[in-house]
Amino acid sequence: MNKLKLFILAIFLITTDAMAGEGVVLKESQEISIWSTVSSGGIIGFIIIGISVIAMALIIDSLLRVRKSKMIPSELLPKIEKSIKSKDYDAASRLCEGDTFLTTVIKAGLSQQSSVLGYYDMQNAMQEESERYISKLLRRIDYISFIGSATPMLGLLGTVTGMIKAFNQIALTEGSAKASELAGGISEALITTCLGLIVAIPAMFFVTFLRNRIDGYVAEAEPIVDHIMRSFKNDESRI
Repeated sequence: MNKLKLFILAIFLITTDAMAGEGVVLKESQEISIWSTVSSGGIIGFIIIGISVIAMALIIDSLLRVRKSKMIPSELLPKIEKSIKSKDYDAASRLCEGDTFLTTVIKAGLSQQSSVLGYYDMQNAMQEESERYISKLLRRIDYISFIGSATPMLGLLGTVTGMIKAFNQIALTEGSAKASELAGGISEALITTCLGLIVAIPAMFFVTFLRNRIDGYVAEAEPIVDHIMRSFKNDESRI
């Protein structure tokens, strides 16, 4: 009976020590801040964070540029159409002064309304201006796409350098390195990989989102341009 009591007491003491040790670990883990976690990514981690700021600025800029009011200003379309129907082309050109996709394309067409080939030259001018405007938008999106492709590679680079540090520590201690001595290199490896993916996934999402939005607005703008400029086409067919 006494042996049984001693055995139960021993189990109780071991369990109490384990719980106390776990409490200490939890307390220490709670003291690890976000900053200390991020900073363990080293120089490569900070480079990825800096690139993420650039990516965010490019995404916000592209979202402001690729919106309906900047691509298809619906409030100007009736005024432009009215001026063209009344053959007041100077007034129509003045209405197209804004830096929007549709007005830029229409203005390019109006600049060729008195050319030798007439509507044919107007169509070519509008097509070229449309391609130029879209190319300018896509150029910004290409930078976001590059960031989305490059940051996982930087994360992989951080993984390699972190593992090199961990293995160097093992070599220096001749295989007797403690977990705390390996933690720095392993943390760098994991944190940089995580940061690279955190930046890359939203970047690639917005690349696809913005490209699809541009395609949608361009497809919506084409029949509008044909409708507004149809009077030139009708005049051409009468000749």
